[in-house]
Amino acid sequence: MNVQNMAPNARRALLLAAVFGGLAAALYLGAVKPTQTRLAKARKTAAKVTLKHKKMKSELAGVAAIEERIAKARAELAPFEEALLRPLLESKAMRAKSILDPMAFGAGLHDLEYEALPLRALPLPKRPMPKQLHARSPIRIVAQGSYQAAVSFLSRVEKELPLVALQSLTVTVQKDPNEQKIEMVLEWPAKGAATRK
Repeated sequence: MNVQNMAPNARRALLLAAVFGGLAAALYLGAVKPTQTRLAKARKTAAKVTLKHKKMKSELAGVAAIEERIAKARAELAPFEEALLRPLLESKAMRAKSILDPMAFGAGLHDLEYEALPLRALPLPKRPMPKQLHARSPIRIVAQGSYQAAVSFLSRVEKELPLVALQSLTVTVQKDPNEQKIEMVLEWPAKGAATRK
């Protein structure tokens, strides 16, 4: 088909079609195609962000459960922490005296003497090794009174201080049955060495 032999209206129409076709191609290549590429990248980014958001949301939902478990564990540990024999005036014997004197006097014991003995390590658990080791803190108590007063005292200690254990009890017989020499060793829970920081 020869353009020269075409009617002027047909030539004009063909020329306009070619111009508009070129403009359409230029518009597609210059604007539509890059926009489609950016849109595809934006969709991928949006999908990644949505997935990350869902993951973070599920992790945040788990935080409340973890905090609840931590609070429960702390509540369960509280009685053990409170049972630790903390020094008074840098002396565990003084702390034991402040706790036990009212019980001993109430039971009928008198002339009490307290002495802190070296820590006694507890057996090591099987692996894994815990971060904090525990021990027993023995306190020797020497008192005067009857055997019944000693039993009454120990019953009260057992009731009010359930984590304190009796290691030994010695009653030395005297002439007066109400004035026996009573020696006992009570052990408190104590923190031992830390295995790691």
